[in-house]
Amino acid sequence: MIGKYKIAALCVSRIFEDSVHELVTEMNRNIIDKGYRLLVYHTCSDLYWDNAGERGEASVFDLIDMRTTDVLIIADELIKNKNVIRKLIEKAQLFDVPVIMIGGHYSGVISIDFDYERGFEDVVRHIVEYHGFRRLHFMAGLQGNEFSENRIKVFERVLEENGISFDRNTMLSYGDFWVGPAVAATEKLLESGELPEAIVCANDSMAIAVCGVLTNSGIKVPEEVAVTGFDGIMDINFSNPRITSSLCCYGDITRKIAGLLTLGREELLHEQHFAIKSRLIISESCGCQGGGIINIAKHLTDLNIRFGRYKDEERALNEVGVRILTSSNLKSAANELHTSIIYNMRCMLRNEVIDETINPFENDSEHGFGEEMCVFYNTDDAQPFAPHSFPRKGIMPGLDVALDSAYPVILTALNFLDVPLGYLVFTYQNYDIRNYEKIPQIVNALNNSIGGYRNMRYQQYITGKVRELSQFDQLTGLYTRGGSERAYNALVEKLTAQGKPMTVIMSDLDGLKYINDNFGHNEGDYAIKATASALKNSCPDNAVCIRMGGDEMAAFLSSSAPLEDIEAEINARLRSVNRTAGKPYPINASIGIFRSPAGKIPSFEDLIRSADEQMYSVKAEHRRQREERIAKGEKM
Repeated sequence: MIGKYKIAALCVSRIFEDSVHELVTEMNRNIIDKGYRLLVYHTCSDLYWDNAGERGEASVFDLIDMRTTDVLIIADELIKNKNVIRKLIEKAQLFDVPVIMIGGHYSGVISIDFDYERGFEDVVRHIVEYHGFRRLHFMAGLQGNEFSENRIKVFERVLEENGISFDRNTMLSYGDFWVGPAVAATEKLLESGELPEAIVCANDSMAIAVCGVLTNSGIKVPEEVAVTGFDGIMDINFSNPRITSSLCCYGDITRKIAGLLTLGREELLHEQHFAIKSRLIISESCGCQGGGIINIAKHLTDLNIRFGRYKDEERALNEVGVRILTSSNLKSAANELHTSIIYNMRCMLRNEVIDETINPFENDSEHGFGEEMCVFYNTDDAQPFAPHSFPRKGIMPGLDVALDSAYPVILTALNFLDVPLGYLVFTYQNYDIRNYEKIPQIVNALNNSIGGYRNMRYQQYITGKVRELSQFDQLTGLYTRGGSERAYNALVEKLTAQGKPMTVIMSDLDGLKYINDNFGHNEGDYAIKATASALKNSCPDNAVCIRMGGDEMAAFLSSSAPLEDIEAEINARLRSVNRTAGKPYPINASIGIFRSPAGKIPSFEDLIRSADEQMYSVKAEHRRQREERIAKGEKM
């Protein structure tokens, strides 16, 4: 339970299709008065191919919290990857969560399926027993397919019961459940010259194709040949004539599930099987008078409007995606989702996705969703929106309000190159299929734009790190000679404009060879770092400090302080290191300082040359003093 509501988790795909939309809406309508609320875990594809993108989509099922789920409902026919289904069942059974399968039979769960056999039998009996047709032909599906072979047996049995022999060689064709093969099989039948009184088809798509071939050949349906289908798809209403069929109504299944939910939890944990009979749809293709008149013009107008809306929204979402891709930071990227076509939605991202230091090309999908998520955007929150952290177990901000509204809460995963990015939560406040049709558009747009934004930010981070490596010396943190050019030129331009002089400090570590030879190169590195630190910390923050090479360093700065004061501060910092570091050697530096005339700054090389002259004279004196101490046997 979540709060005061029991939770039914429904696993489906392709929610934007009419039949799945019907399943979701009818399920919700039938269970809300039983104290349940519906969380829909949805994939935009049916997971048939089990490719990288589909594996990323399937991560949405990892979000199901069995601790708060009271019943798990899985639409088996809508999720083609049976490994995904088996894992869901195993997970539910670990937590003693009842599982109801719509279609499909698995151990230890409740299975509710359409009784396709009885439904198809009704269609065949209507043709044979009501209309009295004796010369019949059967358009089967795929040869060897379970559903196809079963319907052949039903067809044969009904004919036998009515004294009609079934000859497979002349009365059976295979249309593979699809238009092209059904057209070819019908044309071959017509070429045989044996025209039947009726053609019974294993599904509606083939029935529509058969009617088309007959009509184009000048054969009237149903006057010369009757035709029937099976499944009850929407398209049969737009065929001329309309197709007699059998409707598998999800409303009937959801009413059965709602009835089961009144039982106790223990009863729902027992394996049970139920079959729901499909409904016979009588229309003109068999010779009967159909039901109410279908306003085809209205449906075509509605379809045209929906298609136009789809194109407009696709264009708008593409523009949103481009703006996200080119955003400079997370907040500006998030607020690009502030648009009229996106509403009742929360976008939740993994924290790894917003960390620009993590390589997005390393597949870390096995890590799944963390305990904390980033609320990247919430259409129901104040604007402009600021992304913030949120515990994943809460699913989304405002879940309690969404559950109170009694409409389905729909979750869909975001993924890019098989890596889960996060998930979207839709809380539409109606059952309008146009909202459901928009879901895959939004998912695709955000998969590409957020995935691309993440890649771009990481590339910018890496570029910055590479630039940093080239600009700054890794040992001392000072600029490299080549990396200092931009900062140096900016300082020259500033001082020239202000009419101020440039001060140059050259610093050279004394006795580096002695330290390396006697104490090792690690100690030599320590001495270089200490000298660089003394130089940098004695200069203002805007000084350009450069490691010229080896133990030689330079600093360029604007300073009016007496030159001897600058040198004294550097030496004082080195003496402090010598007192506190506890090293067996002293760290000293030879320092040369030059200050240019105000407003007349020489070239870089001339500045270095002038400071070098001062530094080398100091260094020569230091060398002379050091050699005298060595000669006297004094400690360095």
